[in-house]
Order: sequence, then structure tokens, then C-alpha cells
Amino acid sequence: MTRRERFALGLFAAIVAVAPVTAAHLVRRGVREAHVAYAFIVLAADSAAGDSAAFDALPAGLHDLLDLRAAIATAQRDSLPLYECIQLRGRRDDEIRRRLQLRLHDSSAAVLYAVADRGRGTLERVEFLRRTPRKGQRGFIWDRARDRTISVWWFESTRGLSRRDERGDIPRGSPVPRSVRGLGRQLFVVPCADSGANSPMNPISGSRD
Repeated sequence: MTRRERFALGLFAAIVAVAPVTAAHLVRRGVREAHVAYAFIVLAADSAAGDSAAFDALPAGLHDLLDLRAAIATAQRDSLPLYECIQLRGRRDDEIRRRLQLRLHDSSAAVLYAVADRGRGTLERVEFLRRTPRKGQRGFIWDRARDRTISVWWFESTRGLSRRDERGDIPRGSPVPRSVRGLGRQLFVVPCADSGANSPMNPISGSRD
């Protein structure tokens, strides 16, 4: 069994393990939410092997930046300096939104934001930002409506983040869009608190939005 197959199998097992917890949590919020939870669990499990292959195909630097699958997994939440998953109100009845904020042991911070169709359980938009001290901040935005993935980069200066220094499209055939979507799929199968819960400061922006 290859490394990619072992990782995909492990990720599938993790999704299956967390499924009862996620579903039970959402059953308390209503049958409709439970249906959405099940839809996401099935989609994430079906996509696990392809998502894993995309991460394996990333160049080393991008792999280290993007591959936070282990940190997103619920087993890691108590060992990280900050792990906060919030389910936000949808802007429409058929929309579901989530935001995950992480601070990692290497002092970097990350924010993952995803929007999905509530009825079908399909991703509509995923935004990923990671700031590394003394290196800067890199972001990727995938949007289903435009079938587009944008890369954004801010350099770090002695005064903090500089102005945005790079913005450009990522080719559709590259592994980056699939990897970004993989993070979004994983976000929808971990337990999240409701948006009414108290939220600590965003580890990147310093705001509570």
C-alpha cells in the first residue's frame, strides 16, 4: 500500500469516526441539519482519495503551507494553542458557512472559511489564509461560480505585513484548487460551535469578525 493510499484510508477512517459525533450534534439542532451533516460526511469520504492525491502532488513549499489536515482533525484540537470552529449564519436559507481559526506550534496562524449549499451539501467557496512570522501571509480563494482559484501573497516587513504584493489565478489543472476544496470538505465534518458562542480574537486579523 502506497503512502497516499495509507493517508486516504486514515482520513476516511477519521471521517467515519467523527461522523456519529457530528451527526448527533446536528440532530439536536434539527432534522434538516442532520441531513446536511450526513451529506457532507458522504461527500468527504468519497473525495478522500482524490484530495489526498492532490496534496501529494503539491510542491514541497505549498504542501507545508496548505496541508493542515492533521491540525483540522478533532483529535488535535486540545493540543493546539488555538482551535476554534464556528458555524456562522448563512446569508440565505440555502447557505451554510463555517470558519476555523488555528494557531499552530510553529507560531503560524491560519484561517479557513467555507461556504456550502445547505440542500446539496456541495462547496460554493473556500478561503484559506496562513501567516508565518517573518515570512508573510499566503492566501487562496476558490470560487465555484467563477470556477476560479486566486492566490494572494503579502510580504512581511519590520512593521508587520506589507501591502499585497501578489495576486493571480491558479491554473485549474494544478493540485492547488483540489487541495483547497479538500480543506473545505474536511471543515464541514468536524464539530463546530454556533456563531453565538464567544469568539477569541482572529489570530491573523486581530478582529472578532
